Amino acid sequence: MKRFAFLLCLLLCFSSGCGTSPVTSSAKTGGKISGSFTGCMVGAYVDGMGNIDAFEAKIGKNLAVVLCYVHWQNAFPSAEADIVQANGSIPLITWEPWISHETGTLEAIAAGAFEPYVRSFIQSAKDWGHPVFLRFAHEMNGNWYPWDGQHNGEADGPVKYKRAWIYIHNIVQEIGATNITLVWCPNNTNLPVANWNNIAAYYPGDDYVDWVGMDGYNWGYGSWESFSQVFGDVYSHLIILTNKPIMVGEFAAAEQGGDKAAWIADACSTIKNNYSHVKMFCWFNTNKERDWRIESSVSAEAALKNSLQDTYFLGRM
Repeated sequence: MKRFAFLLCLLLCFSSGCGTSPVTSSAKTGGKISGSFTGCMVGAYVDGMGNIDAFEAKIGKNLAVVLCYVHWQNAFPSAEADIVQANGSIPLITWEPWISHETGTLEAIAAGAFEPYVRSFIQSAKDWGHPVFLRFAHEMNGNWYPWDGQHNGEADGPVKYKRAWIYIHNIVQEIGATNITLVWCPNNTNLPVANWNNIAAYYPGDDYVDWVGMDGYNWGYGSWESFSQVFGDVYSHLIILTNKPIMVGEFAAAEQGGDKAAWIADACSTIKNNYSHVKMFCWFNTNKERDWRIESSVSAEAALKNSLQDTYFLGRM
């Protein structure tokens, strides 16, 4: 009888998906998302919440994470977050401070010039009540955003960035938004190339960051770059800088310049075999500067679908 009870318990455990998702325990309690699991969660930017089902059908996997973007002064996207959560996925919100101020973007944020908005956004995220990745002011080591180092005093930029980041972190703490997992995410390359512009200079410290990320693309301009050529240097810097879990916040490859299908297969194999600290990736599935979509070719779509059938790559909870 005892053996029967044990077998019944084991059967129920497997039928309910016991142990199949690394995010279940933290996600269902509404807390921060842990990176202490084996494998890599699958995420994507699908260019509109209405495209989730179609993208999942293409890759043969249910998304663990769905990426979206929110400009400052826009409210917490609860309707979009509801769609993601109903799908069994976790929202990854890239929170972009597209603001201008006479003292500079980062100084104004750190000084509290936008505090009513910041508090409202964070409070709304807390009230939403489910786990969410919040990626604030990403790619700060580039030269294309109003929150990057070059646009905030160059050599003084990294210090100003850290002050702004810590300000956001402290409001999250004060409000008690324990469902927010803060993601600090540099670009894979430093632009401009200057001694002051390096990712370590922007890092606010482990006390203020939950996950770290890295963004990068195989553009197909001039030279064709493998996944490791895109991410090898920044990954090496990150694992020296911190033990925090790593996500690839954005990545994709162009069709022009090489074999995109082979690139995708190699990227997934490389993540599994050589990038053990990477616990989640988000494919950037849109036709923008390049046609980054997996459906840019039949072979590219098939390559990602085939790669993701490996159980190392984890779907929704």
